[in-house]
This record gives sequence, C-alpha cells and structure tokens, in this order.
Amino acid sequence: MAFRQANRGVIMGEPTAGSTGQPYFFRIPGGGLAYVCTVREYFYDETEFIGTGIHPDILISRSLNDLHNGTDTVLEVALQKLIELAQ
Repeated sequence: MAFRQANRGVIMGEPTAGSTGQPYFFRIPGGGLAYVCTVREYFYDETEFIGTGIHPDILISRSLNDLHNGTDTVLEVALQKLIELAQ
C-alpha cells in the first residue's frame, strides 16, 4: 500500500490477498477457526483493499505447470519488463 501511494514504481505480479497482515484468529463452535482484521487501513483517497487486495499495474499470473517445473514466471516477466523499461 505504501509503495503504491508513494508512486515509487510499477507493481507487477498478482493481486495481494486483501489483508493488512494483522489478523486476530479465534476458534468458533464446532471446531472451526475464524479471523478478523485488527487494523483498518486504506489508501489516502479512502479506497479499501481489505478483502479485494491491491492489484498490480501489470498482471502476471503463475500456472500450475510453472509450479511443477519450478519456473517463476512472475519473476521472469518482471525482469524482462525492467530490461525493456531501462532501454
């Protein structure tokens, strides 16, 4: 969120999970587990990302084959984009 708001560069990859990373976990009846966000964070314009995530400027997705082959497609495409931007 801070990187996006500071306009520090291009964000590449997949959307974030939509959490502040500060959950409170608790057990619920029946053996379940639940969590809630303990901090409310949002962009300066009051846009929230909780539940929706922060979306990249350039969407790069991994496939199941990438995971099986040990290929990091997101990193490879991001490196290629950086090389293109530097030229």
